[in-house]
Amino acid sequence: MMTAPLVSIVVVSYNASGSIIETLDSIKNQTYSPLELIIADDCSQDDTAIKCKEWLTVNQERFVRSKLIVNEENKGISANFNIGIRASTGEWIKIFGDDILLPDAIEKNIAFANDNGCNMVVSRAKWISNETKEVIKILPKDNYKFPVSSKEQFLAHIQNKLVAPSTTWFYKRALYDKLGGIDERYRLSDDIPFAFKLLESGERFSYLPQVTVLYRITYTSVSVNSHSSGKQKQNFFKSRSAVYYELHAPALKKNKLWRSLLHYNLEWYFYKKKIYSRDNSLARYYYGAFFTVLKAMRTFL
Repeated sequence: MMTAPLVSIVVVSYNASGSIIETLDSIKNQTYSPLELIIADDCSQDDTAIKCKEWLTVNQERFVRSKLIVNEENKGISANFNIGIRASTGEWIKIFGDDILLPDAIEKNIAFANDNGCNMVVSRAKWISNETKEVIKILPKDNYKFPVSSKEQFLAHIQNKLVAPSTTWFYKRALYDKLGGIDERYRLSDDIPFAFKLLESGERFSYLPQVTVLYRITYTSVSVNSHSSGKQKQNFFKSRSAVYYELHAPALKKNKLWRSLLHYNLEWYFYKKKIYSRDNSLARYYYGAFFTVLKAMRTFL
């Protein structure tokens, strides 16, 4: 009888005091064993690390091995994931934020990977409001046709058409090592650069068409709402725009995808105006103008 492989669940946390226990409980309640749990806290300013330490004291016997790492200074998402992953020992890696794993998530991923002989699994995620628990959307959608080959996935990825929620990613340690880990040049963007490295290497995503994760949308999420500070939004914009201009734009030019190149140049221009504008009405004007131009592009190009 084949021994079940060790799965390392690497949780990165930052100021997640209100949600981290629910996240950890969802990991403890997995139907799969053996599990290793690594928590990498990125110098939280609240009591997230204290709550993690107390939780591990009570629940550490559930895991083959567990460890809490608390950074002395804030490293950023990408570096923090690398810190957590490099401290783990499992054959398979599940990276996670302060979201919720469905009870059979790891079991389903392992079974799918074994049946299909794949190195990287992506599945579906259910977006929920952290405040009301209301379901906002499920991605990929039911009618989404997931690209199969590495080349097809790469072309979709550089045009921002590949729907592969990173909160669902599940991959082999050997793949992580092969790709050289997560690119720390992009402090707040861990997923997009890693997908670039994955697909450019000839590897690909294997799609498991089942929901495995509940992804929280909160008022503190910089990328999805207007409640974050101007400084937070600007830092997020700098990181993501660097990804676009250093990775997406050259790939679009190389593959002569001029319509997509024009689209994203316009998008980043107007998004910058929205982020840095002190006049909210002006910001709305800029963004409204962008979507008007985008609609015209889709009609005539």
